[in-house]
Amino acid sequence: MLKCLVLVSVFAVPAAPAFAGDASLAVRYFYDNLGAESGLENRDRFAGPALEFLNAADAAWNRDETLCLDFGFPVDAQDFDDAEIARTLKLDETVDGDTARVVARFNNFGEPSEVEWTLEQNTAGWQVSDVASTANDWRLSTLSCE
Repeated sequence: MLKCLVLVSVFAVPAAPAFAGDASLAVRYFYDNLGAESGLENRDRFAGPALEFLNAADAAWNRDETLCLDFGFPVDAQDFDDAEIARTLKLDETVDGDTARVVARFNNFGEPSEVEWTLEQNTAGWQVSDVASTANDWRLSTLSCE
């Protein structure tokens, strides 16, 4: 009887969105699902400048197939070894109130890479507001897409 009660109580707990936990979990989603950053079904994982850029990139593509970003920003590359990235991924999270910085460090084809994610917490949980690479000198919030 106790086993049934425990099982029922597990199903009675409302499921929280996958991105409502720690900021690093919100970032890890994109490394567990490489390529998901461009999916419309994941747009609610973004806010602020990152969301504005992705929406502008979609609009440019729909208008005349202008490609505003020719690489995967989670891996800071056009090509990637997903197994190597998964094996070497380390996330370093710093939270200051409702903002967080998560630095993703990993190897891609034997080369060390680092991508910095800025997130904001709101009623939807942790949402990505910016992504940057110091090695390749880009930041989503400063990219233009017309």
